[in-house]
Amino acid sequence: MPKDPIEAKFTNGADALPAVSRYLDRVGAQLSLPEGVLTDLRIAIDEVVTNIVNYGWADGAPHDLTIRCSLLEGRLETRIEDDGVAYDPLRTPTPDVHAPMAQRQVGGLGVHFVRNLMSGVAYERVAGRNRLTLTQELEAAK
Repeated sequence: MPKDPIEAKFTNGADALPAVSRYLDRVGAQLSLPEGVLTDLRIAIDEVVTNIVNYGWADGAPHDLTIRCSLLEGRLETRIEDDGVAYDPLRTPTPDVHAPMAQRQVGGLGVHFVRNLMSGVAYERVAGRNRLTLTQELEAAK
């Protein structure tokens, strides 16, 4: 039986990550997510939200970001939206994780983790908002 989406709004302040963590506790319990799915989601969301909070707005004013988790036909879909500067993280070059440390470029490793932890990642700019959609197949996680 489908369960209702779980959505929450967070501010871009210092308390964003702890509040998101509590939200993910609720998502895991209400949607009965397998532990591995929830762990991967936590890592991915931590990376995404950290980047949004640190780099999404240049004005120093309070802003909101929204996270919505839905179960859809055997997969978890998580949508993160913010009104920050337009930024498509999927355009970040894939880092060469096999290069010696001294030769590696700074940045991009978090997006690399998100791509590898999720079954799918999509970005779009909608009505002046960034929308990043993370998909996790649940059948493979059992």
